[in-house]
Amino acid sequence: MTEVIPTGKEPSSFFRDVAWIGIAQVFTALTGLITLPILTKTYTTETYGIWTQVGVTVTLISPVANLHLENAVIRFLSGESDREKRRRITGAMMLAIIMFGSLIFVGLNLFAPQVSSFLFDSPSYTTLVRLTFLWIFVDAFYAFFIGVLRAYGMIKRIAAIQTAFVASKVAIIVVLTLTGFELQWIVVSNFCIESIFALSMFVMIVKQDGLPLPNISRMKEYLAFSLPQIPVGILAWIMGASDRYLITHFLDLAHTGIYATSNILAGLVSFFYGPIGFVLYPVVSKTWEENKKTETKHYFEYSTRIFLTLAVPTVVGIALLSQPLLKLLTTSEYLAGAGLVVLVGFSQLFAGIFSINEYIIYLVKQTRWLPFLTIVTAGISVALNWLLIPHFGIIGAAISKVIAYFVLAVIVTVWAKKVINYNINFKYIAKNIVASLIMALGLYFFKVNNILDIVLAVFMGTTIYIVMLFVLRVISNEEKKRILQMLSKVIPWRH
Repeated sequence: MTEVIPTGKEPSSFFRDVAWIGIAQVFTALTGLITLPILTKTYTTETYGIWTQVGVTVTLISPVANLHLENAVIRFLSGESDREKRRRITGAMMLAIIMFGSLIFVGLNLFAPQVSSFLFDSPSYTTLVRLTFLWIFVDAFYAFFIGVLRAYGMIKRIAAIQTAFVASKVAIIVVLTLTGFELQWIVVSNFCIESIFALSMFVMIVKQDGLPLPNISRMKEYLAFSLPQIPVGILAWIMGASDRYLITHFLDLAHTGIYATSNILAGLVSFFYGPIGFVLYPVVSKTWEENKKTETKHYFEYSTRIFLTLAVPTVVGIALLSQPLLKLLTTSEYLAGAGLVVLVGFSQLFAGIFSINEYIIYLVKQTRWLPFLTIVTAGISVALNWLLIPHFGIIGAAISKVIAYFVLAVIVTVWAKKVINYNINFKYIAKNIVASLIMALGLYFFKVNNILDIVLAVFMGTTIYIVMLFVLRVISNEEKKRILQMLSKVIPWRH
């Protein structure tokens, strides 16, 4: 089999940067486990459902508000050494975000009652709607400034910023919740904290290059790249959030809150493909522009392989430990069964495959085809949710999510294969599944009653899985050597 591991100095930096972002996102996941029991045990399931709707809305609308220029700034700013050009690129995109974001906020502010009915199934949450879209506006700039720092290769600094940002959010949520503040004040606090961090990043950018200049001479080029991603963002929003909105519509906010807790656990899978994609995009943009097509291909293949090595056993392990973990972190009202977690976990698995491979489309600057790519899967998602939720409840929503993301992953992977002759190693995938199933067998007979048991179960499952990777020869000797070299770049081993 042809070796697919990239060689040279840059790949080592790539894996080191992935590790830094991974550490930051693991911290994010752990802090999420702090807020989950506090919020669910302090507020009602309906109030927690409202909080979930607010969070989903901010996450999915923010990329639309900034015109997806957080992706464009990476594509056009990476490798640019001219300070004046960098100022013009950044300034032009900031001007576009201010104009478009203001337009969205004014329009949604006028129709706040209707938006409230859509999001919360009631027109009485207009104040919360306005606060939510203020949060969206500042989040759009936060994401854009992160993109600028990514283009400059400031990965360690980004990891530090994200860690401090999440820690601050968790601290204020814990304090406000335990002192009895209403939910809207938690939303206000998140808006204020994110504003502070966005402003601090802007100051870093100004210190790096000077005050951004709103030069619009290349605006047409930037928008040609980013505008096709707006309908994609909307369609992805529909595909990613239609289940929760339709659960609220067909069932109630309590079921939305219950569904959200299982999503939080299964969503841990995203903390694998998130760091990989975060670092992959700027790196492959550089290798592609340098006409290193083979190295670009290897980055994609090995990134996907790393993701599957981590994600497959995680989905299996989370499914087996989900119910005792939810019982410890929440109340019995939130227990919906391991089957729900399995389904949502596999949807995240397919979402990760898509997330990694979609950057091929950005490299060839064919973003205009993205709306056609996602409209089919968004339609599938909405149609299946509409059909399945009334009959199967939240399990139906999870099934629709799996199918939709599977279709999306298949389409984008086929595209990647055509562009760079992307290879799919089915033998490796089969061995990975076998190793995960053997791990599951070991965990199945392990009784979990408390947090210590969960920690021991995770340790035991991880050990079994790693042993099986070596027994089944999933990792070659050359790969073992490369992994050790990678770790030596991240951790200062001493002999």
